[in-house]
Amino acid sequence: MLTLVVWSNLSLYVREVNLATLQFIWFACTLSFYVHGSKWGWLYSLLNILPVLVFTIVGSNNYFYLDTSSHEVGQPIYIFIIVCNFFMIIFLQSYFFRSFNNNIMRLNMAKSELGLLNKKLNQTLAEVEKLSNSRMEFLSTMSHEIRTPLNGVIGLTNVLLLENPRKDQEENLDMLKFSAENLLLLVNNVLDVNKLDSSKSELEKVGFNLVELITRTYSSSKLRADEKMLEFKLFIDPVLEGKLVISDPTRVTQVLLNLVNNAIKFTEKGSISLSARALSLSKNKIKVQFTMEDTGIGISPDNQHIIFEPFMQASASTTRNYGGTGLGLQIVEKTLSMFGSKISLTSEENVGSKFVFVIDFNYIVLEEQMPILTKNIQNDLSGLKVLVAEDNAVNRMVIDKILKKWNLLPAIVDDGLRAVESVKNGDFDVVLMDLHMPIMDGYEATAGIRTLKDQTKASIPIIALTASVNEKVYLNVVDAKMDDYLTKPFNPEHLFAKLKAVANGLNVISNND
Repeated sequence: MLTLVVWSNLSLYVREVNLATLQFIWFACTLSFYVHGSKWGWLYSLLNILPVLVFTIVGSNNYFYLDTSSHEVGQPIYIFIIVCNFFMIIFLQSYFFRSFNNNIMRLNMAKSELGLLNKKLNQTLAEVEKLSNSRMEFLSTMSHEIRTPLNGVIGLTNVLLLENPRKDQEENLDMLKFSAENLLLLVNNVLDVNKLDSSKSELEKVGFNLVELITRTYSSSKLRADEKMLEFKLFIDPVLEGKLVISDPTRVTQVLLNLVNNAIKFTEKGSISLSARALSLSKNKIKVQFTMEDTGIGISPDNQHIIFEPFMQASASTTRNYGGTGLGLQIVEKTLSMFGSKISLTSEENVGSKFVFVIDFNYIVLEEQMPILTKNIQNDLSGLKVLVAEDNAVNRMVIDKILKKWNLLPAIVDDGLRAVESVKNGDFDVVLMDLHMPIMDGYEATAGIRTLKDQTKASIPIIALTASVNEKVYLNVVDAKMDDYLTKPFNPEHLFAKLKAVANGLNVISNND
């Protein structure tokens, strides 16, 4: 259309080269390159310039150029100037278009290469994730296989300790239990590091009494401090009394125990102290500062940055003299990061160390104190009808002995199918269900029980027993419509509390370590 306008202006309407005609020629040259490409751009440019040249050649006008005054020039010179100017216009348009087009092509190639790189990156990430999942699955499986015999060792030790052993026997059993629990702690630490590295851990949000949690941590570790003749000081801010904080009690306990155990391990004389102070308090939030201090070997400034790295300790002599894997403080640091907190260290060699961290908790005020299970409680659950489904012979013996201590006579089966048949044909108040069994596992057995026609039997409380330490366990237990779970090896007091709740007609409340 622009080309037709140029030709019609010169031949029919204007019949001279005016500014409007030159503008049409410029637009035609520019658009032909960017709309149709280089080949058609040259063609349309020549078609628009040709009539100007023809009009100039056949015309009879005089031509001038302006300097200080007008000077007449010959037609050949004027035509030469026109040709040079138009050629320069076309050349510049062509060159600019070619450069522009090349840049577009390079950009498309870069996008294509970027797409390939992204595809390779996604494949690599998928492979890494698959490898990470495989590693996690391997560690989970190995944990299960290691924890199963440990459950037998710790469980039988607990049974023997309940049978009023002689003083010398009690000392041996305490040492056996201490060694087995240390091995269990090592297994849990390795698995925790793997979970924290893979970012698969999430904080629970449950209500718990922070004062009781700190007191239990103190009580469980004081014996070790007493054995080394260390003074173990505990301070809990009175402001924390009567409050139920909403957080993850397992993770808080894990952090405190790691710090307390390290303080006891690396302190030969003097004292250690654990304190919890309220820094600020609002209507439903409380900021608590935890401090763990000791008079132990201390850490030199040069080594303070490495002790939070995995499998690292302050020096080779530390590992040689005190043992340990070097995982505890890394677990502490990564766990605290889940709370949005950081740990600070102040230490001087041969003087001692001080670890401080702060956690913000939501809280509610307790109307009345919750009843606490103590060692003086009457351990009698007679009358409660318990079915145990467990395929491991040692675990069956341990559970049987523990339950008999509470005046229970459990029925015991060794696979999930028999558990379903026992519930269907028998009369039980609660089922202790192992998750990994032959023929039919705990999940399938639970599904079978929940579909029984007898609604009373279909709704029987089921407590899962598992040696697998995996973040998915709780979700799987909930999805399978189980009521709760215990991690093996379990604390007999925790099992007693759950069975007591069933006997009293209460909901089973999670309290797993």
